[in-house]
Order: sequence, then structure tokens, then C-alpha cells
Amino acid sequence: MEKMKSPFTGGEAILLEEKRTMNFRKEEFQVLFQYYLCKESGEQFTDEKLDEVNTNQVYNQYRAKFGILVFK
Repeated sequence: MEKMKSPFTGGEAILLEEKRTMNFRKEEFQVLFQYYLCKESGEQFTDEKLDEVNTNQVYNQYRAKFGILVFK
């Protein structure tokens, strides 16, 4: 289990994941949302890396649903 320092208390925060529904362009997508949980305050938060992981799940599902190809 990955650990991080909480921006709320400076104490320990742990990486968790749960199924969530995210909306994008009036469509709903189920993702395995990743976030940190501050053990002291119970606050949930993400960082830039997790925001990218969570958002890319939605983008990839949207592209698959509508047949949008990605060229690299």
C-alpha cells in the first residue's frame, strides 16, 4: 500500500481505490477511482499523478465508446 504525507495534517495518508461514476460530455463512465485518505482527518485528496490516471480512464472509455482513434 502506497503512503503519502497528508496536506491537511502532515500525518500519514494511504492510497485507496473504489468504483465511482464520472461524467464527461453528458456521458457517465465507471472508473476505478484512486485517491489518498488522510488517516487523521478522514479527508480524501488526489495529486496531479492520480488526477491524470483517473481522467485517462474516462477519456479512454469515451474514445472506445465513440470509436475515436488516438494517433501517437
